[in-house]
Amino acid sequence: MLSGQWAFGGIDGETKDVFMIPVQDRSAATLVPLIQRYIFPGTAILSDEWASCNSIPTASFQHLTVNHSLNFVDPTTGVHTQTVESTWGSAKKRQRNCMTTNPILLDTNLSEVCWQKKFGEASFSNLIMEIRKQYPVVQLYHTSALVFLL
Repeated sequence: MLSGQWAFGGIDGETKDVFMIPVQDRSAATLVPLIQRYIFPGTAILSDEWASCNSIPTASFQHLTVNHSLNFVDPTTGVHTQTVESTWGSAKKRQRNCMTTNPILLDTNLSEVCWQKKFGEASFSNLIMEIRKQYPVVQLYHTSALVFLL
């Protein structure tokens, strides 16, 4: 992402599903309501020790952290943010390649990264399948005789 563009998101530890949404800033006032809206209560949230993350309501969530100035993987808990960092790296690269600060495109680019993370190599064919579900093509022809009207 470009300077001044921020996103909030997460990765489901079991399904590896990803969500990302643009945000105005990284303050606790912005992030905590989004955490409460998008993440199920009781979920373990893994993060670095970013100041805004210290406001995560521990009554609803288990908040596990890693201090990157000491370790990339917490030696006691095994907590790391490498999966998240890799995913954000993909989003940042996608946005940089677009060479734009247009916030409308940020949302589109984040959606594309989430789709590609979900479907990997098959992301394009899965997109076509989803389009076909929404807009089915009806084929009305008999296999032994085709009639064309010109």
